[in-house]
Amino acid sequence: MTTPANFNGQRPVIDPDDAVMLLIDHQSGLFQTVGDMPMPELRSRAGALASIATLANMPVITTASVPQGPNGPLIPEIHANAPHAQYVPRKGEINAWDNPDFVAAVKATGRGR
Repeated sequence: MTTPANFNGQRPVIDPDDAVMLLIDHQSGLFQTVGDMPMPELRSRAGALASIATLANMPVITTASVPQGPNGPLIPEIHANAPHAQYVPRKGEINAWDNPDFVAAVKATGRGR
């Protein structure tokens, strides 16, 4: 990666060539519990994160816990803005890192420290 001029010759904190965008539990039912911003803005911001990762050629991994239950499915804005995203379903694990398939997907990117 070439260093952008606006970093005064320093490496940026996040290197898109060595990063993965993990979008965890961006589920329609869970979004109903957010009270500090309007729902359209929350959905737009989540979609923007997916777009940023796509534009930066970063891998995107999404996951949801029991999407057929009250948490609901992932919001469609994520995969609409990151069609290359890999979805890893969870079977009820609260913590995505407790799901071996999720951990394997992250490791398979070969990115990160």
